[in-house]
Amino acid sequence: MTQGYLFLALGKKYIEECSYLSNTIRKNNDNRPISLLIHPEDEEYAKSLNLYDNLIHFIPDDDLWKECNKTSFEKYCLYPRLKFNEYLLYNETIIVDSDVLCQYNTEHIWTYLSNQSYPVKMLGRHYDLNWHWGTISEVIEAYGNHIPHTHGGFFYLRKDPFLELFFDYCEEVFYKYDEYECKRYYQGGRVDEIIFAIAHSKFNLWPIPFDEYPVMSFEYTPEMEIPSKIQTEGGQNFILSGYPSFIHMFDKMDGEHFKSLYKRIMYD
Repeated sequence: MTQGYLFLALGKKYIEECSYLSNTIRKNNDNRPISLLIHPEDEEYAKSLNLYDNLIHFIPDDDLWKECNKTSFEKYCLYPRLKFNEYLLYNETIIVDSDVLCQYNTEHIWTYLSNQSYPVKMLGRHYDLNWHWGTISEVIEAYGNHIPHTHGGFFYLRKDPFLELFFDYCEEVFYKYDEYECKRYYQGGRVDEIIFAIAHSKFNLWPIPFDEYPVMSFEYTPEMEIPSKIQTEGGQNFILSGYPSFIHMFDKMDGEHFKSLYKRIMYD
């Protein structure tokens, strides 16, 4: 069984941002291969960083791509996520956003996820009526079944025939987005997380709760010691049972918190 990472890097700034993420993964003694989804014209730049094991060209050309025409988010974030199943090079793949850093060795996460019965795992909450801009109750009523909260910054995918069923259904939901009362509050276009959440409902899947297993925390600040067991999602400041390997830094690579955490991981 092969294991590796896939990161979306559609544009040079995302390739650069992924370099910080990749460096921190390597710093924490994880040498699994890293693949990037890139624009073909960015291949030489990606190669010049000497970090990435596989480069996958993003060449969309189907009806779904033509429908992703409202925002750049639809084109370069939503669309490729709905096509994850087509970009998998390894038997098991972890996908995180480019604005994530790795503060701790990942071996415990791989072991935990490899032992899960379903080949799709995201993070989130089983019940969260404040989610989706506080309108998830409307979506639940329109869809006719409970829908969990799913976070799009982390995916675990294991090659399995089920993946085709799952991602095909996600595309169905894309076309029924408005019928299911899903909101277009982010840049005026569709967003991926609610689509994946509805697919979880369809197949009776549950995300891993943020505070159940130490996979990912959020926006660590410079005064925090690392590695840290604190789960900051939603302002919880909850002490987890172990160290979350991944920290989602919403201020991105130019932000002071991102820079501080990166420096402390790499050099302290």
